[in-house]
Amino acid sequence: MSKYSSFKRSALSGVLISSAATLSVPVFAEAVSEQSEEHIEKIMVTGSRIARTELSSSSPITVVSKVQMERLGITDVGEALRKLPALTGNTANAQSDSGAGSVATVTLRGIEASNTLILINGRRTIAANAENQVDLLSIPFEAVEQIQVLKDGASAIYGSDAIAGVVNIITKSNYEGARINASYGISGRGDGAEKRIGLTLGASSDRGSLMIALAQNNTDGWLSRDRARTRDADFRHVGGQNQRSGTAPNARLTGFGLGEGEWTVPDAANPGDVIPWDYDVMGYNYHDVTSGSNTLKNTTMFFTGEYELTDDIQVFAEISSYQGWNRGNQAPPGVDTAWYGSGTETPAFHHYDADGNQFGVGANQKYNPFGVEGNVSRRFVEYGPRIYTTETDVTRYTLGFNGTFGDYDWNLTYSSQEGRMTTDGGLQPSLMRIDAALSDECGTSEDPDCVPLNVFGPPGTITQEMLDYINVTKPFSINDNTLDYYQASLAGPVMELPAGTVQFAIGYEHREEQSKQRADISQQTETFDVSWGEATSDVVSPVRKIDEFYAEFVIPTLDALEVQLAVRHSKYSDLGETTTNPKVGVIYKPLEEVTLRGSYSTGFRAPTMLQMYSKANAAFTEGIADPCDPSGTGVVANMPGCAGLVDGNILNTVKGFNVTSGGNSELLPEEAKNLTLGLVYQATDKLSLTLDYFKITQENVVFQSPEYVLDQAYVAQNPDYTDQVTRALGGTGYIVSVNAPNDNIAERTLDGVDLALMYGFDSSVGDWDINLEWSHFLTFDVQDTADSPSRSIVGLYDNSFGNIPEDRANLTLGWSKNDWSVTYNVEYISATDEPGGHVMGSSNFHNAQVDYFYEPLGLDINLGVKNLWDKEPPLRYEGTNGVDYNTYSLRGNFFYMTLAKEF
Repeated sequence: MSKYSSFKRSALSGVLISSAATLSVPVFAEAVSEQSEEHIEKIMVTGSRIARTELSSSSPITVVSKVQMERLGITDVGEALRKLPALTGNTANAQSDSGAGSVATVTLRGIEASNTLILINGRRTIAANAENQVDLLSIPFEAVEQIQVLKDGASAIYGSDAIAGVVNIITKSNYEGARINASYGISGRGDGAEKRIGLTLGASSDRGSLMIALAQNNTDGWLSRDRARTRDADFRHVGGQNQRSGTAPNARLTGFGLGEGEWTVPDAANPGDVIPWDYDVMGYNYHDVTSGSNTLKNTTMFFTGEYELTDDIQVFAEISSYQGWNRGNQAPPGVDTAWYGSGTETPAFHHYDADGNQFGVGANQKYNPFGVEGNVSRRFVEYGPRIYTTETDVTRYTLGFNGTFGDYDWNLTYSSQEGRMTTDGGLQPSLMRIDAALSDECGTSEDPDCVPLNVFGPPGTITQEMLDYINVTKPFSINDNTLDYYQASLAGPVMELPAGTVQFAIGYEHREEQSKQRADISQQTETFDVSWGEATSDVVSPVRKIDEFYAEFVIPTLDALEVQLAVRHSKYSDLGETTTNPKVGVIYKPLEEVTLRGSYSTGFRAPTMLQMYSKANAAFTEGIADPCDPSGTGVVANMPGCAGLVDGNILNTVKGFNVTSGGNSELLPEEAKNLTLGLVYQATDKLSLTLDYFKITQENVVFQSPEYVLDQAYVAQNPDYTDQVTRALGGTGYIVSVNAPNDNIAERTLDGVDLALMYGFDSSVGDWDINLEWSHFLTFDVQDTADSPSRSIVGLYDNSFGNIPEDRANLTLGWSKNDWSVTYNVEYISATDEPGGHVMGSSNFHNAQVDYFYEPLGLDINLGVKNLWDKEPPLRYEGTNGVDYNTYSLRGNFFYMTLAKEF
């Protein structure tokens, strides 16, 4: 059949975590020696455009086979990748935490997901969200044959985004027959049920093949209160701190002639009687209604076909679609009139008495029992939880031709892809309606249609009529991405050298990308009117046109030495410059059992459309110091940049200000340098070890920092930044707002080592496999701006990068005999320190599965347990969830069964 097929399963499906040791020549050479010469297939390894009859790579590659994924009960690409120790940091998954993020991502080396390129069969795939993060759930799992993970930069081969590495999902080819699979699982707490059914159909002939894979998945969520750790946001019961909200059902009152401090009304029948508001007693436990894990439903379809038009020309096509739905609960909405009244993102609550004091509730408001103005903070628990849903739709159409003439291979491919993500928060309270309902005029002849809001009292004082009046906004947004590209390539021999044939690949690629983001008018910055949310803006980016040329050479300089040279030149229509990125790779085999390898490359990442073209987004931000008032006492610092400010005027009693961020059309590409050095030792076909060193340096990283703007304006006295800061009292007072758009200001350097060990042996009681992979950070240094000091985040939980443990490891033990097999897996994560000095302890989680093939029915039966010993993850002391959901899960042990039959 096709000369362009992917890896053969017999060569690579033996272990869960394979490395380049399993890609070495001896393993595959044995496999091809059994084939007739005319049927030897060319293999294209991720990280190269040159197909060869031998498997080798100058960069470390991890291969995850479908067989081993199934032996651990894995049912989606995201779950498979999260087991790799090279993944760390903010690796999001669609099910965890409240709300409805609805995306599963991969963050190789702890760098943002946009720095890892996702491919399907070596070709780019589209993202649906505004951050350009490919949703791994959109990749059809039933069609997957294996996942190849290149842990090295690859901009010279693939272009933008391949900074931390490349994930290449290889689908099945030449599949014949039919396979149906069904699985069911449930947590040990009796919730979080997962139900999945899949169908794969395939047929082939001497000239072509067809395959379609379908799957439907339903996963139930659970509430935070359903777990002992998160039953209460006051985590003192598990050694944490009180994370309850100060916006509570019991109104928190300031002003109203009540004197200093905060007060509340305990009895709705006596609204004039107040007691001190006590956070420890009255703080709101939002975990009673928020989701601990979201509810998820999705449907995937993948079709592929190929047909040999002639002996030398083949046409192929791929069509895939994904429909995902995600629902999660957030806490009920509320209002804090002082908080909003101090900001500028909404005109609501900007009322002032004769002395200039701001207030949000009028003195003569219908339910105000005090007859004096004041401010109120009140959670509308009568509303119930806010329910957010996210719908994701992704479609991909690809058509192409493969061909040969003589010893040369050529390819022409066209692909058109669309991704849409729709987020809906339902009807929610309007700030302007709340403002009106708390005014003196509400319900009077001056505003007879207004329904006054009774915030003076405990839960129950707000009626349905009141809610109906204020619930008129609808937080709703749609993000649309489009991707169209065509590619042309040519590959083949150049010349013969004493050590072998020089091979080349050249190609051209043209891509067109566009993003559009639409938000309901209530969420837009200019008309922001949602009581509990952030402002955003509509975005329509220009069509980004990219033209790229690349070339690659593999040169066998000696019998034991091979050199890979590659270069790619890229031109972006909206960046105003071109970029050229080379790569040099070396493979040296001094002994039959030993291979040394290394590579050096430069890379780049083009800014996302959102980073370049989004309009202003405003949010109130706390915890940032004014460089002209470093002590927070209102005394102006003795710095030339603070001249003109007045003592006392600069004191910010609110302890925060509005930060306006947005796109920057002048952004440049982020730049990177990658280095890898590795050793492969393969004593036998069943014993191998790899050890690899990696280093990544990134410059011009896009970053948004109000601290940087303030330092430039007042410390460095940079006139370009002075106008970005707005101060009260004619410019002599405290900070009101800071404009901090995206800019190329950050740098980072990280390095570490990866180790993989694979050993297998046969015995009278069965066949055994032992596979270990370990990843260790040596350094991970981050510099947020050119003027800020570098900070190390190895072994820390960082607010920007998430959890960066020094060590992660994965050990898999396998046994099989006749129709039985058993898999046991252990995942290890080392301890990390939180910024406040608290420690998230080290952890290990155990998973086990038993497989049996019932031959009379041809039925595969799998029974397994994830988190076998029901181990809880370490406590995150400073987080509002008590756990780092990007690294861990509070699901507990999970029992599942899978049935599969092939016809």
